[in-house]
Amino acid sequence: RHGLVAVRDVFVNGDPDDLAVTVELEEVAGRARPAQVTLRTLGLRRRAEVALAPNARAQVRLALGATAAARWSPERPALHEALVEVAAAGGRSDARAVRFGLRTVRVEGERLLVDGRPYRMRSALVQGFWPDGLYAEDGPRAVRAEVAAARAMGLNTLRLHVKAFDPAYLDACDELGMFLHCDLPVAEPVEHAELHAGSVLARRCQAAAREQVRRDRNHPSVLLWSAMNELGLERDPEARASAGYEAFARALVAVVREADPTRPVIENDWVEPDPARVFTTPLLTAHWYGRLHTGYLEELHERAARWAGTGRPLLVTEFGDWGLPEMPAAAAAPFWHQGRAYAAELAATPWPGDLAEFARGTQRYQGLSDRLQAEVLRRHDHLGGWCVTELTDVPHELNGLLDLERRPKPAAVAELARASQAVLPMLAVTALTWTAGDRLRAPLHVANDGPELHRVRVEARLGEAATTVEAGRLPGHRATALGEVELPVPTAPGGHELLLTLTADGRPLAENRYPVRVVARPQAPFAVQLAGGGPTGAALAGVGARLADGGPLVVAEGGLDEATAARLRGWLAAGGTALVLAQPADAAGRYPLPAAIAPVGTGWGSSVFHFTTDHDGLPSLPRRAVLTVEDLTVKPAGVLARLGAGGWPAETVVGAYKPAPDPLRGTVVGAHPAGPGRLLACQFRLAGPAAAGDPAARALLADLVRLAARPAAVPATAPGATP
Repeated sequence: RHGLVAVRDVFVNGDPDDLAVTVELEEVAGRARPAQVTLRTLGLRRRAEVALAPNARAQVRLALGATAAARWSPERPALHEALVEVAAAGGRSDARAVRFGLRTVRVEGERLLVDGRPYRMRSALVQGFWPDGLYAEDGPRAVRAEVAAARAMGLNTLRLHVKAFDPAYLDACDELGMFLHCDLPVAEPVEHAELHAGSVLARRCQAAAREQVRRDRNHPSVLLWSAMNELGLERDPEARASAGYEAFARALVAVVREADPTRPVIENDWVEPDPARVFTTPLLTAHWYGRLHTGYLEELHERAARWAGTGRPLLVTEFGDWGLPEMPAAAAAPFWHQGRAYAAELAATPWPGDLAEFARGTQRYQGLSDRLQAEVLRRHDHLGGWCVTELTDVPHELNGLLDLERRPKPAAVAELARASQAVLPMLAVTALTWTAGDRLRAPLHVANDGPELHRVRVEARLGEAATTVEAGRLPGHRATALGEVELPVPTAPGGHELLLTLTADGRPLAENRYPVRVVARPQAPFAVQLAGGGPTGAALAGVGARLADGGPLVVAEGGLDEATAARLRGWLAAGGTALVLAQPADAAGRYPLPAAIAPVGTGWGSSVFHFTTDHDGLPSLPRRAVLTVEDLTVKPAGVLARLGAGGWPAETVVGAYKPAPDPLRGTVVGAHPAGPGRLLACQFRLAGPAAAGDPAARALLADLVRLAARPAAVPATAPGATP
C-alpha cells in the first residue's frame, strides 16, 4: 500500500501555542534517497525534505506555530485532521491522515492545568469487560452509549484500566468529550525478582508501554498515563524499597516520556501517597477503599487532610462501594449469571421481601456511600479529583454504577450524578440521624470546579423549616467553607429529606439532598441489671434505664468474660431475659447458645448489607429495608454468623448479607430461647456512641431495653408469624 518510502508514524503535539507535527519515515527499498514531505492541516501547508539511508528510519518535524483554530474540551470536543503525503523518486509514495485536538496539559504546584485552567478529575474506572466479548470491547454503538452514560452522570474522565483499549473506545471519547486516564498494562502479578532495569520483564514492559503510547498519543481525550498499577502490592510490598524497583520505574517512565512528552505520567498508581518512592513524576495517587459508616468517613477526611501542602497533585484514583445488580429470574438468566448464586444465598436469610427489592436497597446504599465519600474528597481543595471504582460491574465485583449488561443501577447513578455536579453545595456530615425536636447543625461547603460565581445563596430546607446562607462571591476552581447550617429537626419520627439549593446571580445552579432519619427521644424507664463495665452504664442511664437488682440482665459491650458468662447462664436457666450487647469474635464460645462471630472487614471487597425484617422490635429503624444512613454511627465490627442450633435465631430483627468474595450471612440483632430464658443479642456498637449522646445509638439502645423488658412468653415475632 506504499511506495519506496513509508509513513510509519505521525504525531501531532496538540499545543495551540506551538503546534508541531512529527513524521517518521522508513526507506524500504534498500537505497539511499531523499523524500519530500507535505503537511496540510488547519488551512496551512508545510513542506520539508529528508534524506533517508537504506532501510533506515528518519524523523522530520514540521512546525506550524500558534493557531487560533478551535480547541478541544469536554464541552466542545473540536477535532481536526492532519494529512501527510510523501513523495520519493518522482512519485507519490505514501500518505496518512490523523485526527487530533488542540489543548495543553501541565502540572503546576498541586494542580493539573488544562489549557491553563485548573482541572479536577471526576472519574470512574473502566475495566472494559463485556458479557459476550469478555475483554474485547463491544461495537462502536455500545461503546458510545457507555461513554454517553458516564457523561450524563457528570463525569469528566474515565480511567481505562490496565489494558490497551480498542482505539474505537478512544475515538468515542474524542468525539463525545470525555477525558481519559490511560493505564499501561504493567501490573501484578509479576516476578518481583525481575524488578530491575535490565531484566526480560523490564524490556517487555517497556515495549508494551512504547507501543500503546505511540498508538494512542494523538487522541486529545488522553489526559495522562499510568505507567504501572499497584506494582509491588502482591506478596511483597517492600519490593518497592529496592534499588532494582527504582531503576525499573525510572526506565519505564522514561520510555513513556520519550514517546509522549506532552502529558503527565503517574509512575505507579499506588494505594497510599508515598512521595519518597515516587522517583520521576510530581503526581501522587491513593486507592482509599472503605464502607459507609461514620468511622470511615472521619478516617477519609483525616487521610485527605494529612496530605495537604505537599506541593504535588494528589489524585484519589480508586474508591467506591458495592451494590447488587438487577437479577433476572433463573429461567431467563444466562448460565453464567452471578445473580443465581446471590439469589440462592439471599433466600437462605430471613429477608422478608423479594430479590428485586433487596437489590434496589443495596444500590441505594452504594450510591449514598459513593456520594458521601466523594463529598469528603471534594471538600479538600488540594485533592486533584477522584475516580470511583467502577463504571460497570465485572464478575465478582459488584461496584459498578452500571451492571455487566450496562443497565444502570438507578439509585447509585442518581447519587453519583449528584456528587459530580461542577458546582456542589454539601454538608460536612458523618451522621444523618437526629432526635425529634432537636436542632440540626452542620458545616456548609461548596465545591466549585468552574469559574468564579457571584451573588451566591444556599438555601437549606428540612420539612417546613428553611434557612439561607449568603456567600456573595464564590472563587472559581476552589472548595469553600461557608459557615454552618442550622435547622429545627422535625417532630415526626421517620424518614425526611434535607434539600440544599444553590443560586448564583438569581439563577438556580445546583442542588443536593440528604436522607435524614428522625428518631423519637429515647425513653426506656425500666430497671435493668448490668454485668460488666465500660461506657455501657452511662449509655443505659442516658436512655432512662435504671440500674437495679431486677429487670432484664444487660451484658456490657465487650464484657462477656468467663465470670459474666457464668452469671448469664444462671440467669437464663432461671427463666430470665438477657440482652447481650456487641462482643468481639473471641467471645463467641462464651455465649450460652452455639454461636460464631464473623469479623467484618472494611477494606476492598464486597459490602456487608444490613437489612431489617418485619419484626417490630426496633422502631428507630425502617422495617423491611436495606439500611443506609440509619446505622452510620453504630456499624458492627462483627456479625453473628451463628446463633442457636439452626444458625439463625428464632427472631431476626436485623440481618446481614455479604456477597462474594468471601460471602457471609449473619445476625446483627436477634433473639432466641435459651432454656427457659430468652437471649437477645445485638452486635451494633452502641455503648460508646450512646454514652456520648449519639441519637441513633441512644434510640436503638432504648429500643433494645424495651424489647428485653417484654414478657418472654410473648415473643415479638415467632418464625412465620405476623408480629
